[in-house]
Amino acid sequence: MLFNVLKESYLRMYDALPSLPAWRINFLYILAVLVFFSVTMTIVLAVKKKTRFMTGIFCILLTAVIMLICIFYPYVDLLYAHPSGNPADEAGAFLNALSEGRISDAYDVLYGREQAVSGDLQIRVSDLFDDPTASMYLDYLRSGYGFEYTGDMTVNDLTASVPVKIYYADLSAASARVDELLDEELDNIVQSHPRREVYKDDDSYQEWVVEEAYQNASGTVLSSDSYKASSDILINLRYENGKWNIIPTEELLNVLGGGVCANPLSAEILSDKIALYANNTKSNILADLVYIPKLYSIPEDALCGYMPCDDKFHQLTDPYLINEAIAGSERLIGDAELVFDPNVTFAPGQSIYYYADESMFAIVWKEFCNDCYCNFAEVFIADPSQLRRKIAGDTYGYGVQMYASQLAAQANAVVAMNGDFYKFRSIGLTVYDRTVCRCEGTYLDTCFFDTNGNMIFSYAGELTTKEEAQQFVDDNDILFSVSFGPVLIDNGVPKENLNYRIGETMQRYSRSAFGQIGEGHYLMMTIGHVYPYKECCTLKGAQDIMLLKGCVNAYTLDGGQTAEIIWRDRPYSYVDWGVERTVSDIIYFATAVPEDEQ
Repeated sequence: MLFNVLKESYLRMYDALPSLPAWRINFLYILAVLVFFSVTMTIVLAVKKKTRFMTGIFCILLTAVIMLICIFYPYVDLLYAHPSGNPADEAGAFLNALSEGRISDAYDVLYGREQAVSGDLQIRVSDLFDDPTASMYLDYLRSGYGFEYTGDMTVNDLTASVPVKIYYADLSAASARVDELLDEELDNIVQSHPRREVYKDDDSYQEWVVEEAYQNASGTVLSSDSYKASSDILINLRYENGKWNIIPTEELLNVLGGGVCANPLSAEILSDKIALYANNTKSNILADLVYIPKLYSIPEDALCGYMPCDDKFHQLTDPYLINEAIAGSERLIGDAELVFDPNVTFAPGQSIYYYADESMFAIVWKEFCNDCYCNFAEVFIADPSQLRRKIAGDTYGYGVQMYASQLAAQANAVVAMNGDFYKFRSIGLTVYDRTVCRCEGTYLDTCFFDTNGNMIFSYAGELTTKEEAQQFVDDNDILFSVSFGPVLIDNGVPKENLNYRIGETMQRYSRSAFGQIGEGHYLMMTIGHVYPYKECCTLKGAQDIMLLKGCVNAYTLDGGQTAEIIWRDRPYSYVDWGVERTVSDIIYFATAVPEDEQ
């Protein structure tokens, strides 16, 4: 029995070795050296009869075992014990909640959370989507789950597996049936109304006809018994923190999403994905009848945007042909006025480029403005998720810096610019992935970007503790921040006092600034030393230009050799000294149209 205990403990510690941090492994080496040295000294002292051999060895080994347990215990659930509880109960709680349509409860079981309210927890469809069929699809999915066990549960030490077949509503089959019924519903409406009520002068359907026909077809299908699909799943569990926990695999999450929503990590994300699916399904079904724009977005947890289409990149050979360039982007631009003006003084011999697809319009140009050589990038986006930040290594504090053009290439950026170079200094308030990573807000203004793509500012000294900064992030739905500054324009009002701790504010210096003009409308600017315009500008000069161009919010980013605008994956603006500087981060815009839809 004792031998089996020691053997099992050794095997578990061996399995835990890869997860140990470096300092614990180093301590393990030190422990081995100390044990070897102590045993050697015990033998020497025993030979000289200054200590008892067995007593010394026992004390050494006992101390070593205690220290060994201290090293490994946080990474081994139990060194030797039989876990309590039945893993089948946890799997059953998840499956029962799912089959009863309690999706929120099922997620709580899946991620080991305490259920706030027992029973039917409701999840709502995001306010971003106003299509009434979105809630119908969600209810259809909720009512379609079922399961059956397909084999015996297996338990192996701290892991267990439960084989099941999970049934779920086949949303793809339901959508196909809606498409089939649509023509019947259209015919019913046309036959029961005068021609002038259902047709326009060009013989196309009136909008209400198409909408009513689609709602009737959707209601017929989605209120009936669901089309079933199934998937054989192996529910894997692991005993951790005193209880059995389900391992949320991608296959299991995809089943939760009805087979059409990839990897929904929460009930809220699932509802948003179902709403997006409903909108795009409607767009596809009605494509030949009426134009309904698709809603494109980039997942928040994506490390990069979608690959832009080469055919959407163009060169504008004549600035007065700008109306031809924006043809097709009218929905994105709306009533907004372009910053790009064909009547300005463009830099001689320099190219103007633009990119246009269903989700964005971006144009870059070089202009002589207020005695400065300026590089501009004007961007319209369909969804806030297209405004993004990329940090080297995709990990905060990553030890390697990269060129901005390299980061832009990794991010699939259409257009990008340098960020705040957070790794260069230890001050500033930095938010990444909704988390406050550094909070030294005493000296610098901070620019936050929320989920709606808006710029929100806090000023030096306003947020000084990590707790209040995180609360600010949570309250305002902040995705990330940049910390350089100062703020140039806040809600249309230029900041008067531009004295600042960093940035050579009073000197003529290469500048970099990011501005927001309106909802989904942005302007990036750099000002550099370009012959024959060798003089740059003070911070006040940069503020004047951003104000002149119509920015309602504007913020300064790292200047000097860091200041850079990237078009596709190459520098567009001239960089000081003619050589890119390695940096830690960029701000960029990406297309939200997936590659398979371009």
